[in-house]
Amino acid sequence: MERKYVYRLILGIAIMAAGILSDIFSNIDVLIPIVLVNMGLIIFIATAFRLFRRGDLPDRDERTKKLAAYGITYSWLLTLVAITVLFWIQYFGLAELTADGVLGILLFFMIISANVFRWYFMRKGDIE
Repeated sequence: MERKYVYRLILGIAIMAAGILSDIFSNIDVLIPIVLVNMGLIIFIATAFRLFRRGDLPDRDERTKKLAAYGITYSWLLTLVAITVLFWIQYFGLAELTADGVLGILLFFMIISANVFRWYFMRKGDIE
């Protein structure tokens, strides 16, 4: 196992432990330990999945960088369409949107669509 994966796994465990210990031994806002535990868990799980999924393949090469760039570009364009749809929903009064709601929708939409497009292009093999 490469050192960078070991360090990331240890970092994830350390952040989770910091969240748990801060909840036990301090009187801070309850949101901080929750965020720390979730952050550490995400780092740990993402590193573990990347480590076990990767096998003997390189982490990044020219092909994967190209496919990821196209996936993010398509996601960005689709997000512009989503922004337009949200604008018209607000304009016609179909739903009452708050700034927090819109930002949350767009954040998750961008993350999910970028990963879907990247997965699609990886399965397809290349950009035509």
